[in-house]
Amino acid sequence: MENVKNYTINEARSMLSIGRTKMYDLMNSGELRFIVIGSVRRIPHMEIARFMDAQLLAA
Repeated sequence: MENVKNYTINEARSMLSIGRTKMYDLMNSGELRFIVIGSVRRIPHMEIARFMDAQLLAA
């Protein structure tokens, strides 16, 4: 398996240039998928890329 990067919520929202509330809204609605490792949520790099591609297609 490749070295897969999973981002914290703060890292991911910084990459997407969005605020904390918007980040949680996207996660809670299922628009931005995440994984749970123990008790923390992480956003995989591939999910950020998928989300950004979807936003570009919708524009």
